[in-house]
Amino acid sequence: MARILSIYPNCSKGGMTTVYRSRAAADPNSQFDFLFKNDAGGRDSFATLPNGSFRIYPEARFEAAVRYVASHSHFDEIRVTSLPELASALAQEHPGRVTYEFHSSNMAIIDKELKRLDLESIVAVQTPSRWLTAAVVRRVDAQWADKCVTVPNLVDHLTFHKEVPAADMDLGDHAVPLLWIGRFDKGKNFNDFLRVVASLPEEFVPVSIVSLESEPQRLARALLEARAYGVDQKLRTFLNLSQGHLASLYTWARDRGGVLVSTSLAESFGYSVAEALACGLPAAAYRVGGISEVPDSGTAHRLIPVGDVPALSRAVLEVSGAPVHTA
Repeated sequence: MARILSIYPNCSKGGMTTVYRSRAAADPNSQFDFLFKNDAGGRDSFATLPNGSFRIYPEARFEAAVRYVASHSHFDEIRVTSLPELASALAQEHPGRVTYEFHSSNMAIIDKELKRLDLESIVAVQTPSRWLTAAVVRRVDAQWADKCVTVPNLVDHLTFHKEVPAADMDLGDHAVPLLWIGRFDKGKNFNDFLRVVASLPEEFVPVSIVSLESEPQRLARALLEARAYGVDQKLRTFLNLSQGHLASLYTWARDRGGVLVSTSLAESFGYSVAEALACGLPAAAYRVGGISEVPDSGTAHRLIPVGDVPALSRAVLEVSGAPVHTA
């Protein structure tokens, strides 16, 4: 049995948790160990993995604890994300085992981490999409280009599939839910989602599903923007949902003729789109980053040029299963 150590700052319910759980589910014959330094509400996501274990160390002891664990247990692979100095140290201590992963679509973050990464010692630099790999290759010396590889993220089909029981929610007899997932930051572009909602018939109800917010003012600003577009009374917001709850919202929205709408300005992969499609929920999204590489699972979807809100609104109407097609 292979043993894989993964190291990341946050134990949360966000994107990296999806990455890690999906890998463990797809490879039941391997043992996955996860080390974190911030408890951000994700314990339950890892506690239920039959072939996984996790530990959260205080930040002051985190690096020493990681190096101790890596040295006193045998791991076939050591995979590090968002911690370039630690990855470099581990790569020197454990030659041939350390892979560094990029899952951010923020090029400023990638540039900053690459400057602090010992590319000579790292086995590989891995990303989840060809688009992101190409972006990394452009940022490294030619001698390291061959180390940059693409390994697509996996959808956890044990959690996200078309037979998931739908959530028990009632938005009204004729409500058509439009789901939006992300943080209320500029990159996720919540404002364009509100513009789409405002342009559609009254039956379309916006439902935002937001990761754990560290900046409360962003939530307040998002609510003010919803008021400015006249949709604040319809807006429903859920915070920090588990993957199981998210899957049940996808099938609930699907059964109501709903659509997942992605207005993100950059995506390294596009997990929300991939998981929605796996649950049979149609999607309308801006064509950015790795989203065009997401498998469609046989579900209707449309990809639209960034910023074309009228086209995105039309795409929502085209893929929606609801009998509402006029404004």
